[in-house]
Amino acid sequence: MNHIKRIAKNSVFQTVAYGIQSLTAFFIPVYLARLASADLLGQYATMIALTGLFASIAKFGLPSLLIREIARNRENPEKVDNLVNAGMGLTTVLSTAAIGLMLIACVLLNYPSVMFRACVLAGLALGIEAITYMVEASFRGREMMEWSAVVIAVMEGAFLLLALVTVPLQAAIDWLMIAYLASRIIALAVGIWIYQVRFGKLRPTLDKRLWSSLFKASLPFAITNGLSTVYVRIDVVFLSYLASSAMVGLYEAANNLTMRLNIVARTVNIALYPFLASEFAKDEKSLQRYTGKTIRLLVLLGTLIAVMLWTFGDSIVVLVYGNKFVDAVQAVKWLALIIPLRFIDTSLEVALSASNREAKRARAVLIAAVTNLLLNFILIPTYQMMGAVYATVLTEVVMCAMYVWILRAEAQEMLAWQGFIGPGLGAATILAVSLLLNTVNIWLLGGMSILLYSVIVVWMDRSSIELFRQITINR
Repeated sequence: MNHIKRIAKNSVFQTVAYGIQSLTAFFIPVYLARLASADLLGQYATMIALTGLFASIAKFGLPSLLIREIARNRENPEKVDNLVNAGMGLTTVLSTAAIGLMLIACVLLNYPSVMFRACVLAGLALGIEAITYMVEASFRGREMMEWSAVVIAVMEGAFLLLALVTVPLQAAIDWLMIAYLASRIIALAVGIWIYQVRFGKLRPTLDKRLWSSLFKASLPFAITNGLSTVYVRIDVVFLSYLASSAMVGLYEAANNLTMRLNIVARTVNIALYPFLASEFAKDEKSLQRYTGKTIRLLVLLGTLIAVMLWTFGDSIVVLVYGNKFVDAVQAVKWLALIIPLRFIDTSLEVALSASNREAKRARAVLIAAVTNLLLNFILIPTYQMMGAVYATVLTEVVMCAMYVWILRAEAQEMLAWQGFIGPGLGAATILAVSLLLNTVNIWLLGGMSILLYSVIVVWMDRSSIELFRQITINR
């Protein structure tokens, strides 16, 4: 199996899994906005944000570390089994600590009783999810993405189905979190069953020597993941404390149409990660070669998404959420601007992790997280939701600059300027056409814009289209 085919095969399974995950992440906020209210959407966003923040303690970067180490030791099944079982044991202890800290945070934030009950349920779900991701990571490290995809699909699909039933019957945050907890229990059961059938028994072990080794090795991953979550989701916690749940709901609606689309980049790069880690150990030059190709493809998609949201954001918000969410339009347009940047950042993050530079990545994320905290502290009290938006945009610029600096020796090949000409010209054309033909039907104008963008990209950059063709054929 050649490298293109290998990456494409893995990407297909990850696309299925994270396609369902993105559908759930996108549809549930829309469902709550349409069927319930901005208040319930805000409460849901707050619970998910808190879960994400404390997940960095529960997981402690262990899934990412496990993927890399298994990818490099697949010829030694006994060592792999020891890594998985010790990792599960360590995750169980860390999850317990994370749940306790999460409940303390809810008390300090002075949430009402219904939110505290939801927090308890979300905390339990967090612990079970962390263990599930350890099992799922063992599949990805072996590059058996089909089983990884099954676990993720079951987890997210079960939550989507349970939420569809729960919300019409009990439109309350604690009931929604019961559905969230149940979906994680189901996914863990499925993951354990697959592992035991395919690879042998799962038995979380207490191995002090291996625990110590895993803890030290995963520390940079934990710092990176934790700080990444801080600068992505701490704004929701700020808003939940300083503003209303309705304001959080509007902000979540904007995030749902923009920041969540990073799932596209994550899907490709998650599939690439074990392959890149394995290839880097054999040939360091492979890092910039494969990362550069990935960035080139993602810039094409990210730029198109960004310019369409900027141009037609008002119509898209009303279409998806209804007229009561028009106040989110400005936030959607501003956040759309950094979608291509986030796609690039995701690829550079994977390059750093695969090339044993997680500690340097952690320092970059630390700088970005501190920047974001300061900006949120300064801007949110004055500008409320838009303060969080401005802080996010500026932080993403800082993050990209830091990654490029760390990878400056390889950045010229990874970020070849030729790959930006077609998307840039295509975006400029869409903006010009929308200004000149603003009286044309919005659906017709949108279709024309996508067609023009595609024609310009094909004309300016045939090599990128050839990569798409190879991936499709080799899939």
